Formats: sequence, structure tokens, C-alpha cells
Amino acid sequence: MLVDVTAAPDFTLKPKVELHLHLDCSLTRTALHRLGNPIGEAEFRRLYTAPERCDSLMDYLRAIGPSCEALQTAPALAIAMDELLRALAADGVIYAEIRFAPHTHQRGGLSLDQVMEAVTDGLVAGASATGIEARLLLCALRDYPPAENLKVIELAHRWRDRGVVGVDLAGDEAGHPAAANRAVFDRAHTLGLPVTAHAGEAAGPDSLREAIALIAPARIGHGVRAIESEDLMAEIKARNLHLEVCPSSNIQVGVFGDYAAHPVDLMSRRGLSLSINTDARTVAPLSLSLEYRRLAATFGWQTGEFLAHNLEALRHAFLPEEKKPALGGRLIEGWGG
Repeated sequence: MLVDVTAAPDFTLKPKVELHLHLDCSLTRTALHRLGNPIGEAEFRRLYTAPERCDSLMDYLRAIGPSCEALQTAPALAIAMDELLRALAADGVIYAEIRFAPHTHQRGGLSLDQVMEAVTDGLVAGASATGIEARLLLCALRDYPPAENLKVIELAHRWRDRGVVGVDLAGDEAGHPAAANRAVFDRAHTLGLPVTAHAGEAAGPDSLREAIALIAPARIGHGVRAIESEDLMAEIKARNLHLEVCPSSNIQVGVFGDYAAHPVDLMSRRGLSLSINTDARTVAPLSLSLEYRRLAATFGWQTGEFLAHNLEALRHAFLPEEKKPALGGRLIEGWGG
């Protein structure tokens, strides 16, 4: 999986947009230190990162357990979000949409609204400290009962004016078809909530077609297995569906054998709307700057590709439209366009 990036440029100071990033996959060691756990780097990597190559998506998802276990109190959630925004800002990110499943953070007795209060406290603190623009996506999970997922949709609606900009269908797509949650996302559309959905990673084109037909997302998380169907790629392009592509994550879970085999470059050249994302910054471990270096080293991507895909990310972001021109100007200025 590893790519030699020694000759690739350093993209740390370049402005970036990230649309696909999970809070519980991005717990930082600094956050743990603030919570009274002075864990060392080696132990942190042993406990909180996944293998460089996982046997399956489920193998990868199991590695999230320790992070999720640590995020069961209000202080932990607030500090984790605050520190994640600080890490994003240090990586040059100027806008991020951070997703999480609120109902996985209730084992310590928090209500769903208390989870949201803690996370949004951290969002406000991190944004104030760094100047970064960030919003939240709430995840319904494929392996949860639809009645529980419906609570997430209603929660997103209640918190829409306090940082939430959309909802997501996440989890193991191979074992849990999207059809079970069709009514859940019908409700999201009725409430006017923007929708994204994980599909086309652990399962192939049929899973993507099902998600598009039944969930009606504006964006697709991953979506890279659309490469297996010319008709599906044509449909995605015709519908102007945006793909939140996470190359290193896809390779880590075994979707593709190595970086050179990943279809992101081909999909870009075919004119699909896509953005580059990390998916996780701890379970991987990864930064957008490192992901960009891998793209540059493997496919020869230069300023034009990176600027274009950042602008596409911003265009398809769920952020209110009136906030986008200023961010777009920063992208163009920062990339020298």
C-alpha cells in the first residue's frame, strides 16, 4: 500500500476541502492527553490504528472500537472534536464536513441531544481557535434498526441550525442492503435534509444502484466500484452525483491491491465529480496532505487536478450557498489559479 512520496511536493499549506471524515476514526493522541490519558505514540498506534491491510471492511470497522469506547462522555466528545479541527487546520483544511453516528456514543448514559451538545461545543471551540469552517453530518447505520435510525434523522432536523448540514447512511453495505432504510431517508428528504450514502466500497455496482434508487443521495461516500460498470458511471455523471473518494482507505480495507490500481485517476479523467478525502485520520493514519502526495507520486497529479477537485468538493458541500464564494476564492488564491 505504501507509496514513496519523498519526491512529491509538500501540500500542507495548500487550502483543502474534506467532505468524508469520521469523528470516531480520527481520535487524536492530544485529545487523550487532555482527557488524562498520557498515552505514548507506540501504544496509541497499537490500540487505535487498523492494520495496513485489513482482511475486510468489517476488520477495519473493528479497529474503531477503542476510539468509540473512549468517546462516551460529554468532555471526551467535545475535546475530540476540538482537537480534530485543530489537526485539520494544521493540515491546511479550510472547510470540513465531519460525520458520526450519535447513537454509538450513548453507552455512558448520554441522551442523543446531550451527545449533540457536547460535539457542537467542541465544534465551536475548534472553529474559534483555528478559523476553520466545519459542519456535521449525522450517520444512520445499516446494521441498526430503522426505528433507531429514524431518531437520527429527527435529531439532525432539530440540530440543523446548530452545525448539522446533512445525514449519511453508513456501515457494512455488503451485509446490510440500503432497502431496509428507505423509509428513514424518505423522512430525511421530507425534512429537506441533504443526504449522502456510503456505497460502492464493500459491495459492487448493484449496491450503488440500490442506494441511488432508494436513498436518493446527492453524494456517494466512496462509490469507487462504479468503475466496474460503464453504464453506472454514465448514470452517475448524468445525475451529477458527487463521489467522496478515499483512496488510501479503500486500499487499506482491501478493495484494491495497491495505490496504482485505484481508479481515482481514471474516474477523474472520465469527468466524474469527485473529491479526495481521508475517511479516517487515526485508524489509517493519514492526512489530506499525505493523500495528495500519494496522488502526485502515483498519478502525477499537479495543481490543476487538486484545485479542480477541491472546487468540486466545495460545489457539492452541504454548506449554505452564500458561504461558498469566499471559500472558493481562498482555494483559487491558495493553489495559484
